[in-house]
Amino acid sequence: MSVDPDIRQAVEFESDARVPVLSVYLNVDPNRRTVEKYKLALRTLLNKADGASPDDVKRMQNFLEMGYNRQGRGLVMFSCAERGFWWAKSFMVPVEDAVFVGRRPYVRQLAILTDAYARYGVIHVDSEGARLYRFHMGDLEAVEGHLGEEVKLHKAGGWAAPRYQRRESGIAQQNLLVAAEIAEEFYRATDTRHLILAGTEKNVARFQELLSNRLRAMVVGRLTAAANATPSEIADKALKLAQKAAVAEAQATADRVVDAVHKGGAAVAGLAATLTAVQEGRALQVVVLNDFAQPAYRFVDSGYIVLDLNDPHELGSGRIQELPDAVESVLRRAMAQGISVTILDAHAGLEKLGKIAALTRY
Repeated sequence: MSVDPDIRQAVEFESDARVPVLSVYLNVDPNRRTVEKYKLALRTLLNKADGASPDDVKRMQNFLEMGYNRQGRGLVMFSCAERGFWWAKSFMVPVEDAVFVGRRPYVRQLAILTDAYARYGVIHVDSEGARLYRFHMGDLEAVEGHLGEEVKLHKAGGWAAPRYQRRESGIAQQNLLVAAEIAEEFYRATDTRHLILAGTEKNVARFQELLSNRLRAMVVGRLTAAANATPSEIADKALKLAQKAAVAEAQATADRVVDAVHKGGAAVAGLAATLTAVQEGRALQVVVLNDFAQPAYRFVDSGYIVLDLNDPHELGSGRIQELPDAVESVLRRAMAQGISVTILDAHAGLEKLGKIAALTRY
């Protein structure tokens, strides 16, 4: 899993217990809340932020009043004013309201966004070519296009009609073939996981046959779109298909990890084993249930995390810190290492294995 540099900045930041980080996730979806309602929701969250610095609270209030551009459906803010740290990003996908105060930014929902809404492409096809879109977490990231020779529709009858039709059909085929070649280069350059094809049923079917086996295997859905459909119209329809594909992929990923554990393959299950695999750099893929959390302990000098202490008196030595959630630490370290993370709401097989598991290198 590739983590963008700006998200990595949030994942890797660390303060200390004396100067905590304030983390806020706020649903700003205009379909669910007016501006006044999400401003009220922020005030409610901040009133629950026990231990937060007044400077951080004020910073977030000011940002929502004056800095936020009112675009997006989810807003994530992290602040530690005394350490000069500020991170705010709006997403085109919603988040659930949440507030946390701790040594590091709370990244669980960020991990969900990074995995569930990873890069996906939309190819809008018509007889003259295609427009290629690449989205990341719902945001339009890049656009490419190919417009070939115009295809004319001939309605006149007579002996020449079939010849005209064959010629125009050949032009359309060539336009789509060139577009398919451009798509191969466009999506090969990134870690795009899914493709959605848009257009008329006829054009989409014809275009899909021209794609390479690699791109064809990435296609997760089709949607009907007029030739003059706007990027925003395409984006709204495609996001729903991308969400559906992400849910199905998460279930399949969990199935694969659980199966590997049962077969005694390169996989581990349970929090202790998964935590160890991530800390040792052996993990390749982590799967976890969203409701799972468990406290732990962290050695200050080494940063190593353990679930239990051999000597309870060590806690007062200053060498060890209490962590409210070891699962959060697993997710953060996995993201920092580029290890794929999948978070699910429910999975019976994973539940039986201790709610967390991982594929490993060995």
